[in-house]
Amino acid sequence: MNSILIFFEAGIPGFYFMSRFHSHISSSIKIIESYTAIEPFAGHLKKYFAANKKYGSKDRKTIASLCYNYFRLGHALKNKTTEEKIFAGLFLTENKANALLEALKPALNDKIELTLPEKLVLLDINAGNIFPFVNALGEGLKDNSFYESFLQQPHLFLRLRPGKKSIVQSKLTNAAISFNVLKDECIELENATSLDDVIKINKEVVVQDASSQKVFNYLDTSPVISNKNKLTAWDCCAASGGKSILLHDKLKGNLQLTVSDIRENILVNCKKRLQEAGVNIYKSVITDLTKNTSQIGEDSFSIVICDAPCTGSGTWGRTPEQLLYYKQNNIQEYAKKQKLIAENALQHLTKDGLFFYITCSVFKKENEAVAEYLKEKFHLQLLQMEYIKGYEIKADTMFVAVFKK
Repeated sequence: MNSILIFFEAGIPGFYFMSRFHSHISSSIKIIESYTAIEPFAGHLKKYFAANKKYGSKDRKTIASLCYNYFRLGHALKNKTTEEKIFAGLFLTENKANALLEALKPALNDKIELTLPEKLVLLDINAGNIFPFVNALGEGLKDNSFYESFLQQPHLFLRLRPGKKSIVQSKLTNAAISFNVLKDECIELENATSLDDVIKINKEVVVQDASSQKVFNYLDTSPVISNKNKLTAWDCCAASGGKSILLHDKLKGNLQLTVSDIRENILVNCKKRLQEAGVNIYKSVITDLTKNTSQIGEDSFSIVICDAPCTGSGTWGRTPEQLLYYKQNNIQEYAKKQKLIAENALQHLTKDGLFFYITCSVFKKENEAVAEYLKEKFHLQLLQMEYIKGYEIKADTMFVAVFKK
């Protein structure tokens, strides 16, 4: 039956919905084509809606979704119009009947329950065209499941704090929030899940991607760690402090923690979060590790965490506009910065100490190439090196290399 007739039978003017759907498409095109990639798309979207207050909350949500679905196509369908790519993105990212598609592209809506590979064939899309930087990828990532992952919205993940599993599960259940418990104390939720007034963030759980929760798995079996009661640790690019909290929990609080980052406001927020999590900080330092480590002084550490600044390509499923606008020559710039930071941080690693080199990148020059460089220059023992393939479970993809001095 024609969709307009269906709307009339329900007592709702069909032309209203048709007009509304066309308005959503038109607004999405305007927002996308005015975006210059100077700022994250989320900021651009927020400014647009602030300047155009006619949109209700449901309209904003629909338009935002259409825009992000457009970006999820990456570099595929380059010769198509913005409107055509919006419809294609919606078709590829949905798996249930969609009112907008039914009204404007019923032929696509009729095929909405096909598998993703089948949909790609129908639209004549090569999955590899979504992510064109194939030659730069790290080992083991060159497959269709990685390329296709950009067409899925990553999930939200929580890490349970020690002893909080039962109380958190009970609170989520009582709040009627759907969740899955994965191994290693990891909880999976839909991305837009609101946790306000449900659980105590940082105290009971840490909002942390599933892959990020695995970066210290080496410590679970390391004899170097198990034989010591207290360890000095330095999170040299601490950012929001998520990995410091993880290390604290892994070591059951038996560490003397130093945190540093390049900007004061970052450290202020980091210290606030660590305080909420009950993690004591021995020292916090503002330092630019691409230059020197003079602010660290003569301190040395049994564990150094180097979560290096990177392209963030392993997180582009959350910010798909970066997939479309990324310039590949940035890889070399980041690799140079990563080597400088790691070199300076390694000067403060004790003999037999552990050095964790971490990125959320999928590019070889930022990962395996840097790891090999550090190993050779500092005569380090490489204990572990791997990609954590979060795209297999709707999470981020990360790289970890563990060295012993």
